[in-house]
Amino acid sequence: MTIQNIVDKILAYHPDIGDRRTCDVMVGGDPNVECTGILVSIAPTVPIIRKAIEIGANFIFVHEPTFYSGYDDECEWLEGNPVYEQKLKLLRDNGIVVFRDHDHMHAHKPDGIFHYLIRQMGWDDYVVPGTREMEIKLPETTLKDLTLHIKEAMGLEHIRFIGNPDALVSTVGFCGHLLPGPHTNWSNNDQVAASWKYDVIIPGETVDWTAPLYYYDAAELGHAKGMIIPGHFVQEEAGMRWAPEWLRPLVGDDLPITFVPAGDLFRYL
Repeated sequence: MTIQNIVDKILAYHPDIGDRRTCDVMVGGDPNVECTGILVSIAPTVPIIRKAIEIGANFIFVHEPTFYSGYDDECEWLEGNPVYEQKLKLLRDNGIVVFRDHDHMHAHKPDGIFHYLIRQMGWDDYVVPGTREMEIKLPETTLKDLTLHIKEAMGLEHIRFIGNPDALVSTVGFCGHLLPGPHTNWSNNDQVAASWKYDVIIPGETVDWTAPLYYYDAAELGHAKGMIIPGHFVQEEAGMRWAPEWLRPLVGDDLPITFVPAGDLFRYL
């Protein structure tokens, strides 16, 4: 089975999202060669590429981009950059193809990331109906215990949070990217305001003077509010951990499929 055959099967498995442009593209080597193995991770970091070489897998299946922006098929801006050129050469010299499954995976029902993230957290019974598994109603717990649970479930050595660790909390919302919009350097105020209804939010990324400042002030004023920030890659990688479960029926029993965590990009002193 060629890598292209596998990508075709993956796209057929997901819902048809029409002919709109997506960021779900292939980069690297020739997809028309026989697949020798699939490495699944959140993103094709250099260590992940090296791991694929080590285990003999020529197909890396990921959720996030290879080349530092939303669209890996627009790399003209990187021409002449040594990091880009070395990474691309590492892929091509070793015949490795990367396929990013992002827009199709999130369009899946259930969502191909958050459905499995919830499973990783052990929260299947606490999903608020009709929220696409973005809202959770837990039995009341302390912010500290909730943070420690997320830390353990995501396999982290460190985790950031805002709020009073002794505060009693119950409702949790996954709030995506609390960042400036594409046409302004100001935050999306509506999205920040939408987070207020939760006791705790778990965002992908933040700008400190938006929701983080709100939740900090709320806690200082005695409200049972908190924010837990495991990081975008770590958070969504919990969803990718389960991707081999639905990939296996698509490719049969013989092809090796290996999940390898990219882990936390940051180091701590």
